[in-house]
Amino acid sequence: MLCQVSAATSSSVNAAGRNASVTSLMICAGFVLCTTVNEVSFFLNVIGVFQMDFAGWYYHFSVVLVLINSCINPFIYAAKYRDFQDGVRKMLKKNVVVQASAVAATG
Repeated sequence: MLCQVSAATSSSVNAAGRNASVTSLMICAGFVLCTTVNEVSFFLNVIGVFQMDFAGWYYHFSVVLVLINSCINPFIYAAKYRDFQDGVRKMLKKNVVVQASAVAATG
């Protein structure tokens, strides 16, 4: 017996797959954009084309870009996934309730 999948289910599965693909592409693009400056600079330093000044602004800028890469993923997820947005809202509401009850207990 063949399993029949409705057109609506198939459409939602395709949309979810596209959404996951777009999100993955955004994460990869962010990684490439944030790390390329640092990696290319190190490579050029190793082969002797570019003398890296590890105390200079260019090196620090490239390191900050790498650090930014660690911070952008939650924003990408928040922009793309309703479940992630709902989870953050619930977490923040619990935090507010906990803080309010702590203030009430000490007050």
